[in-house]
Amino acid sequence: MTAGGDSLQRVADEVRSCPRCRLAQTRTHAVPGEGNAAARLMLVGEAPGRTEDELGRPFQGMAGRFLNSALAGVGLTRDDVFVTSVNKCRPPNNRNPRRDEMAACASYLDRQLRLISPRVVLAMGGTAASRLHPEAVGGNANVTEFRGQVHPLGPEQALIVTYHPAAAMRFPARRQPFTDDLEQAVALAGLSPGGGLS
Repeated sequence: MTAGGDSLQRVADEVRSCPRCRLAQTRTHAVPGEGNAAARLMLVGEAPGRTEDELGRPFQGMAGRFLNSALAGVGLTRDDVFVTSVNKCRPPNNRNPRRDEMAACASYLDRQLRLISPRVVLAMGGTAASRLHPEAVGGNANVTEFRGQVHPLGPEQALIVTYHPAAAMRFPARRQPFTDDLEQAVALAGLSPGGGLS
């Protein structure tokens, strides 16, 4: 997809060579995101972890396998959606991204949102919710406070907040809410099993 000369490939190339913050000094690979360039549903996580940093691809570790299974449960694959994160480089020791690091990466996610123009964005975890939710921008979003609702994100675009797949995987009480939120996002995006339009 292109818009005004911009493209997802250009964003990815810039992310891979980005020097904007301290994380450029410690990463192995930046992780731009991947998936369907015309996706009606975009999944946004926090930042790459160790496995993602090693491979340069989003959600590749245990949380990634959990996410793949959850997508399969609603009849979708990674090819039906676009998966990315707020920060494109792994923070050392998997700590939360700092505000200046999030600010340095902000335009990359903004451009991806504009280029893909998904109908629905699923913010997975507090960092993604803090970055995307209009009432939580710049703060520390409480996922429980914002989940279970549809929030406006842009013209004809909705935001749904849910738990991070790693939290849903680790804490059984969060698994069903995560599944419910994913199902709501899929339905709102108008997707049917196989990624087609319903």
